[in-house]
Amino acid sequence: MAAQVQALTSATGLISLLNEEERELQFYGLSQLNSVADRFWAEISDSISRIEILYEDEGFQHRQLAALVASKIYFHLGEFDDALNFALGAGELFDLADTSSYVQTVVNHAIDKYIELRSKGEEAEAAVDPRLETIVERMFERCFETKDYAQVIGISLETRRLDLLERALVSGDTRSLLAYVQNDCVDLISSIRIQSQVQELLFKVHMQFESPDYESICLCLSKLNNPTKTAEILAMLVGGKNDDKVLSAYQIAFDLDANATQEFTKAVVGELGTDDNAESASGPTPVDRIKSILRGDETLKLHLEFLFRNNKTDMNILNRTCKLLDSRMSLAHNAMTITNAFMHAGTTVDNFLRDNLEWLSRASSWSKFSATAALGVIHRGQIKHGFSLLQPYLPEDNTSVSPFSEGGAFFALGLIHACHGSEKVINYLKDVLVSYQNDDVEILQHGACLGLGAAGMGSGSEDTAHALMNVLYTDSAVSGEAAALGLGLVMMGSSHESTLKDMLLYAKETLHEKIIRSLAVGIGLLMFGRKQEADSLVESLLNEEDPLLRLGAVHTITMAYCGTGDNGAIRKLLHLAVSDVKDDVRRAAVTGLGFILLRSPEQVPRMVELLSESFNPHVRVGAALALGIACSGTGSKAAIAILEPMLKDSVDFVVEGASVALAFILIQQNETYEPKVGEVRKRFATIIETKNAEGVTKFGAAISQGILNAGGRNVTIGLTTNDGQLNAPACAGMLLFTQFWYWFPLAHFLALSFRPTALIAVNKDLNTPNLEAVCTSRKALYTYPPNIEQPVAQAPVKIATAVLSTTAKTRRTTKKTASDEPSSAKKSDESESPAKDKVDEDSMDVDDSNTSADQKSQKKGRKAASDTFTVSNITRLLPFQEKHMKWPVGARYVPVKQGRISGVLVVKDTAPEEPEDLIESTLPDDPIEDEDDSDDAAIQPPEPFEYPFDSEHA
Repeated sequence: MAAQVQALTSATGLISLLNEEERELQFYGLSQLNSVADRFWAEISDSISRIEILYEDEGFQHRQLAALVASKIYFHLGEFDDALNFALGAGELFDLADTSSYVQTVVNHAIDKYIELRSKGEEAEAAVDPRLETIVERMFERCFETKDYAQVIGISLETRRLDLLERALVSGDTRSLLAYVQNDCVDLISSIRIQSQVQELLFKVHMQFESPDYESICLCLSKLNNPTKTAEILAMLVGGKNDDKVLSAYQIAFDLDANATQEFTKAVVGELGTDDNAESASGPTPVDRIKSILRGDETLKLHLEFLFRNNKTDMNILNRTCKLLDSRMSLAHNAMTITNAFMHAGTTVDNFLRDNLEWLSRASSWSKFSATAALGVIHRGQIKHGFSLLQPYLPEDNTSVSPFSEGGAFFALGLIHACHGSEKVINYLKDVLVSYQNDDVEILQHGACLGLGAAGMGSGSEDTAHALMNVLYTDSAVSGEAAALGLGLVMMGSSHESTLKDMLLYAKETLHEKIIRSLAVGIGLLMFGRKQEADSLVESLLNEEDPLLRLGAVHTITMAYCGTGDNGAIRKLLHLAVSDVKDDVRRAAVTGLGFILLRSPEQVPRMVELLSESFNPHVRVGAALALGIACSGTGSKAAIAILEPMLKDSVDFVVEGASVALAFILIQQNETYEPKVGEVRKRFATIIETKNAEGVTKFGAAISQGILNAGGRNVTIGLTTNDGQLNAPACAGMLLFTQFWYWFPLAHFLALSFRPTALIAVNKDLNTPNLEAVCTSRKALYTYPPNIEQPVAQAPVKIATAVLSTTAKTRRTTKKTASDEPSSAKKSDESESPAKDKVDEDSMDVDDSNTSADQKSQKKGRKAASDTFTVSNITRLLPFQEKHMKWPVGARYVPVKQGRISGVLVVKDTAPEEPEDLIESTLPDDPIEDEDDSDDAAIQPPEPFEYPFDSEHA
């Protein structure tokens, strides 16, 4: 039979059998057509109506076969919907085990159709064709038979079949599958409701183990916003006498501080309550330590210790840039202020300001505001001494003397307490909003609103939001701009209905462009991570005629789908990037691609390559920033290849954006790891040295130098946490940094995106022991870049004196007479030289094979030793270095959390009976009072000083 089929040259004879009256002939014709459909589908398609008639004939016994043949014909015609419909009618004849392109395509189309119907809501779910569901169920069963659980998990999440998800989790390696779903899948679910249901399912499966993974459980509970259950688990872990569980509780607290919102951690602290035995004879209790960790005290202290101890700031860069930029220009002064703030972020070192008081005194108006606010970046994390550090700049007795520097101090106070605002700080800044009634009140309110936003970020405090809303309603362009941003930061990710409604209403009523633009950003922050919940808001904003409201739609898409890689969001942004009539909207749309794809940086260069060559410079700078944001810290060669030509762009702000993007990408990289680093650094220096370069270009090059050397060269751009979770404060800080296009002081928010790259290990007492981990890679790849060389003053060149012709003739005669005398001696020396050379040649011929072998073995040993080195506690550990790190075998200290070696790690002491060698802190308890008592002045932070600003009024 197979030979006969191969011998066919036409299907006409088989098609004619379909017109016979006998059912057996029709069945035979269909059977043969089914076997030759792939060859003669074009010929058979002319008679497709006859095949459909047979399928619709309920008296025909072989209707399913007719449906299968019709499905194959429609598949070849490219009509996949019809092919799927007839495949559903084929029933069991449609073989899912078949690996042909026909079966694979129809199955994929069936799954896509099923996903589409299931994602439309409960009403659409009820309308799903049972035959379609049968095919999908059969496909699931086949995956279970082949133990392809990852595919089951992926499709079950997209189709919202949580019953199949649970079955897959318990059927395979449950712990690894749970980690896969939590780390790689949950954040990609576009529906918040389904995402919460999945988290509840994960919590349920976790609790089925005899020894549950409480770290993962608490992460689920933080996503579900269930502080009560989280506090119960922490209390249970520290309630017994099991030291391992106590250490696990500490690690959970550190992870919650890094991954959860401020609102959640404060709620957990409140649920833990007050310990009756708060101070025992041996010190703080475990509950006290957990509270301290959740409040951020311990993490901030460890980060300050790391950044201060390992500060490698190259002061030559700052001094050189300061001399080259004209500080009389506000643009240049802001550039130096921001550059210094970035380079010393979190280090508490403000020596540059002390050594350049004359330069600092040239600041005027808002430059003073920005310069004072920079102290908040430099001293970020000094929450115990925030007020004392800023005391010289804060107003006394509610009397304003220097509003610009005082407003900057309010902003600095918020940056110092960023994401960890205590009740004292929040109340102080709220009082500022109502305590001053002078003419310069809007400047003070501007700083206080920004400070409130930074300190109360993600707290969800309605009282704070109400205070900011009152400032917004004053309709002052200066204070209203900051109030709108502060609202978005405080209520970040909450999608608070009444706040959103008030912000939208006021954005349509006010006439101040600055306020509308800030409200656009604030609305985006309010909808952070809300995904599909933001779609209706986006559609309404896109239909507005005001381009600033459409800009709000762009920011809402960017923040709502940040880090998800959602295709629908990407399509909307690409459409706006090429179609909107407003340059601001187009630039923001292209920049937003970097936020959405920050977890898939390899996709961004290919996506924005054409946009980087657009005729519109705003689109080009947006493409540059998108590359920088998505590829930050990766050293992506594809991104660098796109950005390098943009440094020669004819438009100044495009060069500025390309410089910043390159700094993002190459942060913490040296020339050994990425050779382009040296060229980029030299390029920035050249731009600053060029006298006729545009001011905006110099500004970009200057702050890019600050980003490349940020935090004493010990921080990176961390839009995700060490656990791979989305870092909400960092994403907000990056979005606000991109607004420096309109308002320079907002550049300071980039400090929220700085993540210390460190190995920090703490023991059961939260002290830092001396320990080492092993890196199985070359040390040269991870060393600090060398400092730039200071220019050496050249000695004055001696000018050649004029020589007369007679004098030159006399000298030549004298020289010739002197050269004739030693000729005989020279000849005797030459006669002896051949014998000497012969001896030397004979000695060169002597070679010892054993010596050569020893030298080779020594060289090989040195090479092997150079490929491995140790990393101590509280030292720099780069992100791309982590994959080469391991704990030494038989080490005394072992991390409680396996699979991670960076960030703050709680370690277990395997030899508790032996004395511990602890690392002493270099930070004093009080940087002001203890400075004079210290014997080692080199390790003390400088005391506060007053800026050399005169009193001024706006």
